[in-house]
Amino acid sequence: MLVVGAGGFAKELAEVLLQIDGLGEVVFYDDLSRDVDKLFLDRFEIIRNYEDANKYFAQIDRRFVVGVGTPAFRKSLFEKFLDLGGEPSTIISPRSIVGRCSNSIGDGTLILSNTVVESSNSIGKNVLLHVASLVSHDVQIGDHCEISPGAVLLGGTSVGECSSLGAGCVVLPRIRVGSNVVVGAGAVVTKNIMDNTTVVGVPAASIDANRQAK
Repeated sequence: MLVVGAGGFAKELAEVLLQIDGLGEVVFYDDLSRDVDKLFLDRFEIIRNYEDANKYFAQIDRRFVVGVGTPAFRKSLFEKFLDLGGEPSTIISPRSIVGRCSNSIGDGTLILSNTVVESSNSIGKNVLLHVASLVSHDVQIGDHCEISPGAVLLGGTSVGECSSLGAGCVVLPRIRVGSNVVVGAGAVVTKNIMDNTTVVGVPAASIDANRQAK
């Protein structure tokens, strides 16, 4: 399997991959960081260019996952490595809890340790559910989203594609979060959020609204 990225989040993802029996060889891709050691984390091979990644897919293993967090970057890398011939693989940590009833999880999605996904949820492709996040019931998460550590999505919420929910934030029941939204760490979302909006605070409000209030 090829992990696209060899930065900080990739180090966390490597630990999850090592938890999974029978996963096979794991290599990492990084064409930016020239100061990275010859082996990533002193044990994993690093592929340095698209041509070698294409050869890896053709000759060794077509599976890949995106090892970066930022949604827009996740999306661009996901699409690029699809074009190179890769096949996105869904990774679920054996130390997570994922309900067995009516959950749909898209290709390339990552569910890290201590995450809880209850029942009747729809999670898109290439989504990152980070450590100790909680997805309750009847939640919809769009493609390429980043759900940060400790974030909580309560029953009936929805999140549009390419949105980023900060560490420890809470989205209350039946709230709709648009696409390309950023929710700040620790925010409590009590109202629907339009596309392309950044919100912070308790209760969460747009950055523009907070500035006007001051």
